[in-house]
Amino acid sequence: MKMITIENVTKTYGEKELFNGISFTIGERERVGLLGVNGTGKSSLLKIVAGIDQPDSGDIIFAKDYKISFLSQQPEMEHDKTVLDQVFSGDAPILKLMRDYEIILSELGKKPDDPGLQERFYDLQRKMDSSDGWDANTAAKSILMQLGISDFTKKMGELSGGQKKRVALAQVLIESPDLLILDEPTNHLDYETVKWLEDYLSRYSGSLLLVTHDRYFLDRVTNRIFELDGGSLYSYKGNYASFLEAKAIREENEAATLEKKKNLFRQELEWIRRGAKARTTKQKARIQRFDKLDDEVSNVKSSEKLDISLSGSRLGKQVLELKDATKNTKIK
Repeated sequence: MKMITIENVTKTYGEKELFNGISFTIGERERVGLLGVNGTGKSSLLKIVAGIDQPDSGDIIFAKDYKISFLSQQPEMEHDKTVLDQVFSGDAPILKLMRDYEIILSELGKKPDDPGLQERFYDLQRKMDSSDGWDANTAAKSILMQLGISDFTKKMGELSGGQKKRVALAQVLIESPDLLILDEPTNHLDYETVKWLEDYLSRYSGSLLLVTHDRYFLDRVTNRIFELDGGSLYSYKGNYASFLEAKAIREENEAATLEKKKNLFRQELEWIRRGAKARTTKQKARIQRFDKLDDEVSNVKSSEKLDISLSGSRLGKQVLELKDATKNTKIK
């Protein structure tokens, strides 16, 4: 069973501690949504799991053949590469084969009578036959088309920011890793494309870890929710709707526990005010417990709201499009 385990990971930026000693495991075919208020370190955690950033302490454990692909909010692209060059630029053997095939196909179109190119072309054809390369090549182009990219020879530098994000999304989907990490994948996607991505991920054979503000997307895609809150990580089974119910129960239990601590704190505070002195070992221990209780009660933070879409409409930048619209107003 392929899985990835994060053990006692801590990350701090400057004086701000994002998370402290968090641990979790993502197993096969688990679809995990990562939630938390802005600034809690969601994107930082994704980068650490992807191996792009390093934790201050802790371990990331997975098998040597375990493959991870990461889609960032602002993916870096090489402006001189074509769309196909970009999506086939990964390290997987099948991607290298498809990349070589597309290059030879392009060169052969310019020099059809070149015997060296012809021999190389036939060799690559045989390799494509033996490794299901045709299916992979067709699937790659189909994914690009579904994401609204039809000109595969266009240079990346000629694309808009939204188109670049779509190409980057196609690239990680084509790589078919064991763990697919997506940071805001629905940005720059319209409703129909978001729906297609939901269906694609529901059939995806690997595992998924994602951050998104689209609660409908979370409901359709995830079967587990992680929440970063106050430097700790909480895990919930089920999708976003199940998370809301479980989180409410957890917060009720925590509120009840906190109220008990406050009552005990008030009792101990009265004892301290009456002039308690650490004359005996028992009194010293009681004063130490009071100090610890004081810290626990004083350090409780007010809850913040998750920044997530709860409106009746789906996320998607394009809501209405008009083409060649005309409006005439007759004056009587």
